[in-house]
Amino acid sequence: MRAICRDTRLCAGCTACANICPQKCIEMIENEEGFLYPQVDESRCVNCNLCEKTCPINTMPKINQANPKTRVARTLDNKLLEQCSSGGVFTTLAKTFIESNGVVYGVIYDTNFNVVHQRIDSEEDVARLAGSKYVQSFLGDAFQQIKVDLLRGKPVLFCGTPCQVAGLRNYLKKDYADLYCVDLVCHGVPSPKIWRQYLEVITKRYGKVRTVNFRSKSLGYHVSVMEEIFSDGRKVRGSARTNMMSKIFFKNIADRYSCYDCQFKTVSRCSDLTIYDSWHADKLVPGLKDDDKGYTNVIIQSSKGQYMVDNFFKDNITTYDVDTLKAIELDGSMATKSVVMHDKRNVFYNAINNEGIVSSVNKFLPIEKKDYLIEKLKLFLYSVGILRSAKRVKEQIKVTLKK
Repeated sequence: MRAICRDTRLCAGCTACANICPQKCIEMIENEEGFLYPQVDESRCVNCNLCEKTCPINTMPKINQANPKTRVARTLDNKLLEQCSSGGVFTTLAKTFIESNGVVYGVIYDTNFNVVHQRIDSEEDVARLAGSKYVQSFLGDAFQQIKVDLLRGKPVLFCGTPCQVAGLRNYLKKDYADLYCVDLVCHGVPSPKIWRQYLEVITKRYGKVRTVNFRSKSLGYHVSVMEEIFSDGRKVRGSARTNMMSKIFFKNIADRYSCYDCQFKTVSRCSDLTIYDSWHADKLVPGLKDDDKGYTNVIIQSSKGQYMVDNFFKDNITTYDVDTLKAIELDGSMATKSVVMHDKRNVFYNAINNEGIVSSVNKFLPIEKKDYLIEKLKLFLYSVGILRSAKRVKEQIKVTLKK
């Protein structure tokens, strides 16, 4: 079988090769773990090598600038702030972009809760972009749709993981004036197959799923939990201590191989803006109060990024200048470091295929009765403010000891 990427284990599944192929002889096929990889129909291939030249692993896109600046930011829309995982920056940016006659390509849940990239051109659909979704998204022919929009003179805002933005840049072959790209400080992505199994389990247990939120702030930003709401109105919440999907994600046991050696772990990038959680906004901005509602760190990677901050953030998002390296040190270690592979990753996937998600988690990431008790106690202490105060005291002691 023909290999496109210089190292198959580094293939991020960005779809650039499949979208660029003039013969349409490359198809993204799901492997046994549930990740999509390109497969070439060699009987139709004309050996133009466009796929290999377009692969961002083979040819890295140009970095926009060295020593980028950073802002701590938060939306002024309180309703959106509640729906978003951190400071609501991208969702607010998307809303403003559409109001300015642009279109947005971002990640949503489809009607079956598959995680997919979708073209959004109406304000009514912007809320679907809100919230982190810890699964590799399905891109399909999004790159081709983006090119069509750009050739028609339509401004496009694209948000994705660093590998997806790099793939789009290489696919387009040039920097279109109307293209604006936002990437994330990415932890890594579990497979859609695991996500499908998880959905099947919770549907059998609780009924039809109405909404899913990987990072609900219903109990506060600093104690965000995974929350599902079902058709009968029941809410089920759990942290990485008690929720199967969250535990799988944060234990790094099911990420794509490329995530363990990510080639896009740099502070300076080919995107226009890079966004990530600002857990320590009050440490970065003197006098800023941590009200437990969430802030976002925004790295301005290019002149287009600066344009977005100056024009689309204006009147919609409040920002504060902060030191880039300090922000990375406090909140952005994942910007420059790949996650470490769990030593049971491969046998975990074997178990997923043979026994299913419940048995696999019980075997490799067991959730015990004490975990539920600790969870309930922590949530109670947090809800009455005791845990939050204790964390602040602990951080203050650390600062004092450093002095």
